Amino acid sequence: MTVIRKASIDDEDGVIELVKQLLFPAGGARSESSYDRQGTTETFREIMKDTVKGTVLVAEDDGSLIGLITLSYPTAIHHGGIYSCIEEFITSPKARGKGVGSQLLEAAIAEANSKGCHEIQVNNPSEAGYPVYLRHEFKDIGKHLRLRSTRRDT
Repeated sequence: MTVIRKASIDDEDGVIELVKQLLFPAGGARSESSYDRQGTTETFREIMKDTVKGTVLVAEDDGSLIGLITLSYPTAIHHGGIYSCIEEFITSPKARGKGVGSQLLEAAIAEANSKGCHEIQVNNPSEAGYPVYLRHEFKDIGKHLRLRSTRRDT
């Protein structure tokens, strides 16, 4: 039976493995040489310590993590406070088509509502995730732009 719950620090290895599946899908073109495991791990730990930054929800089945969805909580004047962004939405290949994604998304919507978010946004959804969002009444509102910062932490 699949259980959806908030992640704990003990889920670190499973969460990192799911994130790697997102970044490097089987047969994908991205190189793992550009993967920053330390940065990914540190960010997960920061979110676990400071829930104002975000929430990580996981889907667990028989003791294994089979999916996750993460929320961040930006603040904007035009929103009158915080809103939420879905940052990662991942289901393992063995969990796809079994409703796990819908369960995760419903839990994320409930979590964002409980935090008082006025809106939930998704930037650049995957092809697999796009129809799941539409089934849950998300609206496609247009363009997504990005500029990579030249800032480097030292």
